[in-house]
Amino acid sequence: MKWILALFLLGLVWSALAQYDLTDVDEEGDDDVDDNVQPVDDNNQGNRKNPCNFKECKRRGQTCILTPNNKAKCVCREECKIDPDPRHMVCSVKNMTFDSECHLDREYCMCKSMKACSNAEAKKFRLDYYGECKELTRCEDLEMKQFPDRMSNWTYVVMKEMARRHQLDTEYLDLLKKATADDHHTDAILWKFCDLDIRPHDRKVSRRELLFIIASVKPMEHCLVPFLTQCDEDNDGLISLVEWGKCLNLDPVHIEDKCKDIQSRRQ
Repeated sequence: MKWILALFLLGLVWSALAQYDLTDVDEEGDDDVDDNVQPVDDNNQGNRKNPCNFKECKRRGQTCILTPNNKAKCVCREECKIDPDPRHMVCSVKNMTFDSECHLDREYCMCKSMKACSNAEAKKFRLDYYGECKELTRCEDLEMKQFPDRMSNWTYVVMKEMARRHQLDTEYLDLLKKATADDHHTDAILWKFCDLDIRPHDRKVSRRELLFIIASVKPMEHCLVPFLTQCDEDNDGLISLVEWGKCLNLDPVHIEDKCKDIQSRRQ
């Protein structure tokens, strides 16, 4: 049941996903580091407008600096804070452990920017999951068969606990009441789909929208990724509402689009 607790905590911080982005969007010609550049220090800027306030660094691992001409420029971070807490370690898709996500992104940025990179594999680095890399066991057939029920129970547990802590919007309480009266917690399952369908609201959940839950839960729940992959029946990289409901064993007549109401209440 450890994964249930982890998933509950994940549910409480789900809003962070709106700012969480692991896509690699690079700006051509924006990676050369000028000599004599200086890090931005807002405290010393006085009333002068800081150009970095209007500069968006799009490559992972970058930060904004000011050139001698007071121009904003994105460059790779020079260093990351040293944190001895092993809970802040991350594992890359290349199965390499880094002290933090900052260290992983800095390594990626440096090797994308430099012509001579000591580790060519770093150009492909991205976050796989939080925590130190470890050997993940295979999801057995019986575990996969049981997973939809565990996932359904989780969505309900998250809703109920958030309501108990007064962290669930009051507009959602009606959905929670319906989910409580239903052994399969149908409305909780539909609510979670809408909650995942963040950017854009297109009634489809992309792998990008699932990045945070995968990175957070994968080391504790080895069936999550194969389960989500299995949900994408047409292999288009997206999980539709119908695919989500079918994957979680909902009766087709109960797969109802409630996202409009849920998402309009967020506005």
